[in-house]
Amino acid sequence: MDLRIYQGILGVVRDVLLAAAPLAVVFLISQFWFLKYRKSQLVRLFKGTLIALFGLTLFLQGINFGFIEVAGEVGRALGGLSFSWVVIPIGFVLGLATTLADPSIYVLVKEVEDSSGSAIPRKLLLIALCVGVGGAIALTMVRLMFDFSFLWIIIPGYILAVFLTYFIEADFAAMSFDSGGVVTGTMIASFVLPLASGVSEGLGRGNEGFGIVGFVALIPILTMLTIGLLLRVRRQRRRV
Repeated sequence: MDLRIYQGILGVVRDVLLAAAPLAVVFLISQFWFLKYRKSQLVRLFKGTLIALFGLTLFLQGINFGFIEVAGEVGRALGGLSFSWVVIPIGFVLGLATTLADPSIYVLVKEVEDSSGSAIPRKLLLIALCVGVGGAIALTMVRLMFDFSFLWIIIPGYILAVFLTYFIEADFAAMSFDSGGVVTGTMIASFVLPLASGVSEGLGRGNEGFGIVGFVALIPILTMLTIGLLLRVRRQRRRV
């Protein structure tokens, strides 16, 4: 058994505990102030917290041990191909896969479905987010291949996003911008970002893979806002 996999795990445990400490403090204050959970509820919460911390520790250790390095090597290999255009469809597929593999996505789609009274089906939202993230990563690969500034997309994209918020419900607009933050989670930062950096190096452009997180945050926002606009138009037609 390769014991190197355990190198640095104590540091990961420390980081996880430090990240969870503020949440624990807030919960303890809330518990004594107004929550007043029963003992059985506290035990269940404690067990769930331990499972989450354990899982997060294993996940981060796996990322540090090989995930980031492997993603960079794969990116450099793809960027060095004579038919490097293949990184565009591969980027789209990876966007779909990383979105489906991110547990925070499922939390978002469930919350949106519940808060909308099932007006926004979970399946529709999941498909929209997957396609949005896939398109964002494919667009990033196009930028790396043709070497143009990401500002040409980011600035008009966010202007369009703000413009669309005037035509949909405020709650849906808030959900849309939340989706941009959720999809740029652990899978994007740990795999897709080093992959894009590797592709950039393979294409001979140096380490220019940064900016992908901005793309990934923007495209799902626009996707969600578009869904909100279409739903509003459909409701208005039904009223006529």
